[in-house]
Amino acid sequence: MNAATVSAIAGAVGVAAGALISSVGVVLRERLVDRRERDAQQELRKQALKDQHDAFQRETILTLQDAIGQLWSLSADAYNEAARQQAETGEWPQTVLTGLPDLNKVSQQVKALGARVFDDELRGLTAKVMRGVWAGIEVSDWSQQPEHMAAALEPLNQLNERAHLLLKSLYEDPAS
Repeated sequence: MNAATVSAIAGAVGVAAGALISSVGVVLRERLVDRRERDAQQELRKQALKDQHDAFQRETILTLQDAIGQLWSLSADAYNEAARQQAETGEWPQTVLTGLPDLNKVSQQVKALGARVFDDELRGLTAKVMRGVWAGIEVSDWSQQPEHMAAALEPLNQLNERAHLLLKSLYEDPAS
């Protein structure tokens, strides 16, 4: 073999090796870019799911607080009506739940919202408040109602404080 042939073969081998190395580099770079894109898309999906979760919990907690407030108001309104009747007649009227048509609807709404809350402590406090309010509503004598409502007040305050902490954490900016 003469020098020109060797030189030509060496040049061809060099070009082929360069092309092979370049191709391997392109393939590896593409894989790395694809992996980064997949990881970025997966992070975006995770963030979107977290954002949906947080929005659902925020809305549920706020609606739960409103519904518990409505339930509390219905109980207080029923007591105030009974107290008015007691002032007129001198006797406490019997508890008649048919006179409180929204009570069951609001109570069911509170139960459903409580079930949608992911926080066990808030769900437990919701149940305590419900039991306390219902104990005040189902009294045999309306004069007993303030005692039951006073007992339900502490769980109500705890519920509102827990809701505040949860909402605060759900509205926090993760970048801060």
